[in-house]
Amino acid sequence: MLHSSIKRIEQFRWMGGTAPGKDKKAALLIPQFNESRNSNFEQRLTYIQQIKEEFESKLDVILIDDGSTDESLEKIRSFINRTPSPFYVASVYPNGSKVGALYATVLSLSHEFIILSDFDTDIIGLDRFLDHLQPLRKDSSLMGGYFRMLPFEGNGPAFLFQQLEYALLRSLYRWHRKEQSVPVMPGAGCWYKRKVLTSIYQKHSGLRNGEDREATLLGLKMGYKTQYMSNVMTLTRPPLTFKALVKQRTRWYLGYLETLHKEKAYYYTQIRKRTAMGVRTLLDIIIVSLILLIPPVLLITGVMNLLASLSLLLGIYACYVVGSFHLILTTPAETGRLNLKMLHTVLLFPAMKISLEYLAWIKALLAFGNKRRHYSYKSLNITEIYTYQQVAGQTQAELATLL
Repeated sequence: MLHSSIKRIEQFRWMGGTAPGKDKKAALLIPQFNESRNSNFEQRLTYIQQIKEEFESKLDVILIDDGSTDESLEKIRSFINRTPSPFYVASVYPNGSKVGALYATVLSLSHEFIILSDFDTDIIGLDRFLDHLQPLRKDSSLMGGYFRMLPFEGNGPAFLFQQLEYALLRSLYRWHRKEQSVPVMPGAGCWYKRKVLTSIYQKHSGLRNGEDREATLLGLKMGYKTQYMSNVMTLTRPPLTFKALVKQRTRWYLGYLETLHKEKAYYYTQIRKRTAMGVRTLLDIIIVSLILLIPPVLLITGVMNLLASLSLLLGIYACYVVGSFHLILTTPAETGRLNLKMLHTVLLFPAMKISLEYLAWIKALLAFGNKRRHYSYKSLNITEIYTYQQVAGQTQAELATLL
């Protein structure tokens, strides 16, 4: 299954005609689209070059321009031309909604391992992954793994909220440890075996909002497992205002709804079997439903009995605080030690979390309702796969080895 956002790709080129060779086992793929408006664009290119130079003997670093319509590609070309032995640059046209750009690039590579990251994300401890390839190769049940995600470079209430939220979410990874599953391997910091990733993208809808969630689920659906690599950290730069945070989460939750809609049979099976994924999904549905019910319930009880409404509000607040403290105290490796600053954030956490979830889910549900009738999942046939291989510069013989 591929969405039209992938099918419309017409061109795939290596800048300067220089493509990666076949001597390295791993490649780092960093897609970008219209990032030149960011003030630190040049700094990010310099950082990517530093990664390339640090791991030159073990890793190919590839920046993917996903059909940018601003000055991104020109600035990248300028950087490459004045940099000795620069990183590789792949150019896709027109925009492939990230998944299409990644798919076309992966088809042109021969590396065994593919690492995915974002343009604004730093990776710390990448050598710990690169030095661990042999046991990962031997485990045929693994499709890939995900790194430890941490908010980076920020301050203020929204940033502190996300620091705590990310830590609490990481603490839930232990639920999936036995089954080696996870709801989503973040596209900002994860790795896949290339052949598995190719199979995943052949079944991917191509929808942008939840592309990493859908890719993870498709791999799990194929019977593969995941691995959490907490000793490799990905430092992401999160939204620093509540408005920007609502916008980000609306996109995330719309992606969740799209994946749930596309793979509802798989989710239902997991819930019925009471797997970690199934229980987690069911809890998500229950929690979101309760959050959406809070305003009308409070309004109704407030009209009938103000004291009952205040008691209900206090009970909800207490549940969030107690739950947060429980995760902090039971998973100190992820959350860190409880201190005065964290205590203040925990006490403010329920109000911000409920407000954020309510607004973002309402917007996501409305967007999903408006788009639902336009969703179409069409099976990818052998002719279409061959076409994408040709776009990526592959031969028909190479295609046969991937199928």
